Amino acid sequence: MKKNKLNFIITLFFIISILFNTHCFANDVMLISENSVDNSSTNNIIVSDLSVSQDGEYSIKNTIDGNVFASVETLNINSDNNGGIITGNLYVIADTVNIKSNFKYSKTEKDELGNFKLESVNNSSTIYGSVFVIANKFVLEPKCEINGDLYICANEIELSQNAIIRGNVFAVGNTLDFNSEINNGDLYANVKDFNMKYYGFIYRDLHVSSENVNLEGYVYRNSFIDAKNIRTTSTFINSKDLYIENALNTAISGEIKGNANINSKNISFKSKDDTQKNITCLISGDLNYSSKNEIQIEDKIVSGNINYSKYKSSNSLLSSIGNYLLGLLTSLIYVAIIYLILNKYAPKFIEKISNINSYSIIKCLGIGFLLFVIIPVLSILLFVTTVGSLIGLLLAIIYTLLLIIAKPIIIITVSKIINKKITSISIYVTIGITTIILSLINLIPYVGFIVSLLVLVSGLGLISKSIK
Repeated sequence: MKKNKLNFIITLFFIISILFNTHCFANDVMLISENSVDNSSTNNIIVSDLSVSQDGEYSIKNTIDGNVFASVETLNINSDNNGGIITGNLYVIADTVNIKSNFKYSKTEKDELGNFKLESVNNSSTIYGSVFVIANKFVLEPKCEINGDLYICANEIELSQNAIIRGNVFAVGNTLDFNSEINNGDLYANVKDFNMKYYGFIYRDLHVSSENVNLEGYVYRNSFIDAKNIRTTSTFINSKDLYIENALNTAISGEIKGNANINSKNISFKSKDDTQKNITCLISGDLNYSSKNEIQIEDKIVSGNINYSKYKSSNSLLSSIGNYLLGLLTSLIYVAIIYLILNKYAPKFIEKISNINSYSIIKCLGIGFLLFVIIPVLSILLFVTTVGSLIGLLLAIIYTLLLIIAKPIIIITVSKIINKKITSISIYVTIGITTIILSLINLIPYVGFIVSLLVLVSGLGLISKSIK
């Protein structure tokens, strides 16, 4: 990851840590910069929080008795010499994050699906708290443990064989390869491609919104799947009910011990492999399915009743909730970045807007409305003239930038005013709550549009007044 990109998103883990962390910051924090001594050659216990911000690769081989905050290109939690232990939470932004172990795959033995078996694991990393990650690639290697929840936003997510997560998993990204054990939680994934492999095990429920879903593992309770293309293999076991929504193509094998509720344009049940050998394809309960055409199903596949209805495409609630949460997360990140930039480079501006009164707010609303209408008209008039075209273009760019930061400015202003009255709450928490409330108001028909417009024009007015 490039340095300027890191500098832009480095502030993200601060808001995540404030909003999700269930512990207070420790009084003693060890700060590591690129000029500091790397701890990769030591193996002592650090009794404090560890904060790392630097270019390049960084390895943690120590036992950290506290939380870890890291922004680097590559972060390795390294288990050599019984290290790689974090007693608190891990917060990280990086291009690549590796939670590592010393493992070896067999060169000869394979599992049922032809994958080489895990032969041995010596030394593995353990995080006793929760993990919050923003990355291009995240790898949890075999036998490593996360004893809390995993919150992950990454392009590639690899949760390897025999790794254990003892809480819930919340994943957003492009590809998720899941081959681990979720010991006491659910898995929530909003990704393009979801692959639950042979050793994947979920103790509770599976919730997936995706384009392509492949299931080979074991779900101990229910599965809720919203995807275009879905395939389950003969090794897939679903202990209770299976729910499939809004699919185009669904191919079912394996064992569903409860009911199967499938809404898919095309459905097939595969009880033989490519060599015509019998494979497992069983539904112990009822099959309720909607498809383009009614299909002939072998008697031995479904033990209960079979109910058919015509396929109708619908907008899935799971998908809508996933998209809303993704948008909300983006808003939280965006507002936090704007606040941290302003707090660092324009602290007087932050202080000025926090002292605004009700009369000034009304005045800002009027000024903002005038700017909202006049600037686009003036920019167009200048742009069509030969002499003023460059000025018109510059004015349009400035106007766009003002619109981009107008909403965050109002959220920050309201949050600062609240913090003056309730000093016990962190400003980051207040910003998060204000952003969430505003996003919920935006969902209300008509009211949401009006409120958004008022926030936008008020922000324009407040910026112009403060600049003046």
